[in-house]
Amino acid sequence: MGVKDDYQYGYLDDDRRFADQINGALFGGRQMVRPEELEQMEPQIVYLGKKDEKGKRKNVKTTVDKARLWKGRQLHILVVENQTQVDYHMVLRNMLSESLGYHKQWKKKYHHHAEKKDLRKGSDEFLSGMKKEEKFTPIITLVVYFGTEHPWDGARCLYELLNIDEEMKEYITNYRLNLYDCQAHETFEEYQTGLRQVFETARYAKDKERLRKVMEENREIYSRIDDETREMMEVVANVKIPEEYKVVENGEERYDMCQAFMDMRLEGYEEGITKGIEKGIRALIGACKKYGASREEILEECMEGFALTREKAEEYMEEHGKY
Repeated sequence: MGVKDDYQYGYLDDDRRFADQINGALFGGRQMVRPEELEQMEPQIVYLGKKDEKGKRKNVKTTVDKARLWKGRQLHILVVENQTQVDYHMVLRNMLSESLGYHKQWKKKYHHHAEKKDLRKGSDEFLSGMKKEEKFTPIITLVVYFGTEHPWDGARCLYELLNIDEEMKEYITNYRLNLYDCQAHETFEEYQTGLRQVFETARYAKDKERLRKVMEENREIYSRIDDETREMMEVVANVKIPEEYKVVENGEERYDMCQAFMDMRLEGYEEGITKGIEKGIRALIGACKKYGASREEILEECMEGFALTREKAEEYMEEHGKY
């Protein structure tokens, strides 16, 4: 996993955020899954790749980021894969990881019966390695797309990856992706943790005016961003919140993103003004030189045209006019 994946991997390790992600993406904000109902599971790792010239397998690692048991009865395994870029073979990745997950469950049953020797040799159950009435735990895989550049434009089901005629579809089993694309949403009120701010920031990273409006309308939550959410914003949406905006409340570190964003916009505005003045002065100096104006005449034009003090005008002329 890269740096971004590492941050996302750790961020959703918190059961509150994990439950919030599932509830928000799959259940529209309904509190179906509660943090206290979740039990830790080991992430499933799938290895793919060809062997190199030495016979060793060069692996491309696919990681199912987070897995939980829900309600302690293994009713569901909730798996979250996070992406910041579109993976055009994600449907195949999920099919493989889920198939291996079910195969792992079968192997556990197989070894259990082999140890107990409770399946009659030569029977269907013996050949199957499991009893007829045994069932598997459903696996639900959720892909979360944090992309800021464009909406998800990859396949959402197996059919979209296949070159097949319409009349052949009834003979081919489809596989559908559970995808949450933040670019496909306008609001994120269904989330109750810092995921809301992360998604809003990722969604409007390219529209600073809309992001400013969202922050203003939700100033209370954006003025108290926790440190882990701040890190997620930085790696997912490239939004920097300097340490100087840190506040400590009840022994916990929080960050005032509203103030940080306002200050950054002000700095950008002032920087834009400065660049505009510099560009204008360069053009003015060039034109004045062309017509043989003296240094003093050019200086006066700069002071009058850009409302500058003599000292500031001389500074700009020294830098851009080579006087």
